[in-house]
Amino acid sequence: MNVHRQKNAQRQKGSGASIVTRARENSGASIVPRAREKRPPLRERGIPYDQIDVSDIDFFIYLAPKPEEIELSSHLNRLSWSKGSDREAALASLIKRLIKKDFMDDYDYLEGNLITFTFFLQRCFNFQKKDSASLLEKQLSLHTIGLLALIVEGEDKMSEIYGQLLPLISMSLESGHEPAVKLLQCLAVVSFFGATNSEETETAMQVVWNFISAPESAKELLPEVLVAGIYAWMFLLTSMEGWRLSYNYWNGAISYFCNLLEHADKSVCVAATEALALIFETGSLDKFWRSEEKVPSTIKYSNLQQLLTGNVLTKLKSVYPNMGGDVNAAKKVRQIMIYFQNFCCPGASVAVNGIDLKLSSWYQMIQWQFLKGFIADGFELHMKENEKLWRVFNFDPYEVAEVGEELYASTTDKSRTRFFLPKERDPYLLTKEATKKERVWRNSHLDKARTQLMNKQRRLSQELNSWI
Repeated sequence: MNVHRQKNAQRQKGSGASIVTRARENSGASIVPRAREKRPPLRERGIPYDQIDVSDIDFFIYLAPKPEEIELSSHLNRLSWSKGSDREAALASLIKRLIKKDFMDDYDYLEGNLITFTFFLQRCFNFQKKDSASLLEKQLSLHTIGLLALIVEGEDKMSEIYGQLLPLISMSLESGHEPAVKLLQCLAVVSFFGATNSEETETAMQVVWNFISAPESAKELLPEVLVAGIYAWMFLLTSMEGWRLSYNYWNGAISYFCNLLEHADKSVCVAATEALALIFETGSLDKFWRSEEKVPSTIKYSNLQQLLTGNVLTKLKSVYPNMGGDVNAAKKVRQIMIYFQNFCCPGASVAVNGIDLKLSSWYQMIQWQFLKGFIADGFELHMKENEKLWRVFNFDPYEVAEVGEELYASTTDKSRTRFFLPKERDPYLLTKEATKKERVWRNSHLDKARTQLMNKQRRLSQELNSWI
């Protein structure tokens, strides 16, 4: 039996070989196995040999994409799908990531992957350009663009966002068929963080101003759109120094907001009162009043301030009784009436990571209110982790506060003070405008600390003299 099996095996083997031989002869070509594509050596891939341990599994885990990167890439890929509901779901998921716990991971990923960032940005812009995109897609994409401007660093990236967004939003606002509230909010955030100089900021302010101050706007615009426009304009104004404002752009702004105090919607009235308070806080009233009014053009600034303050107060007192039905609106108008009487902002104090942040001016309160409304649920997390917001509010949520009272007072004439000085940014990465702002900002910290030190020395000297 075994002999027969061996013969059959040899016969099958020989027949198989003959079939292959005949196939080669008939085709006239030799059968060559396909060569496997050769990967470049590790050194060409930027990985030195001496840093590789094939027995170290952690090294290969490091090379593999992280789970959050895979999830982010999945959402980005869905932006190209043909079904509108899939794109809407992808945008909603991306917004949730950018305002919640994953935004720092996404920030690192987008910062290190320029191609991914560019693709992400262009997809969001395409939703605004496509007529076939749904209203929800456009709203979500605008919110996404604003969040990108809020977390991404780098002047080149921010300039790209600002440069593409400004003409797009200007055209969309003129058409009147787009989600105006999101357009205004997105423009304000991108211009606030992306404009490289005061001219670019004022250009964005003009787009908003032309939209809300047109003669037909007050009647045609919905109250929520008008309120969004006023706060967007105010938010941009908070980033401007009064002396940089143009004399030609904002003539008649005080009269415009005074007229809005008579608007039927109370939210519009409240927004107008805050705008008036912010304008007076800039210290540049001569750039916001209309010279054609019955006021001498050669009037001194102090007299102009006194005259305009009286006019605004009279207007506010006539409007205040109409706010009785809305407690919050009445409270806000009352606060601003008091401000115009003594020019002292009521201020506010909020806790961030257990540390009090004092908002002592109207521009700080408006910035806080606007950003909190835009970021919504993720605002507290961004205040803890987003360094851009730290710079806006001049605040460090991880500053170590002094605990308890000082139990020992020195009897010598030496005294000291403790203050927070932000880390100086690289001047080579800043524009001339940003460098100047950085210098002014740091000097203000030093001046404040110097004043505190002098006050301590003065009190110490008085105490010592009282014992002599």
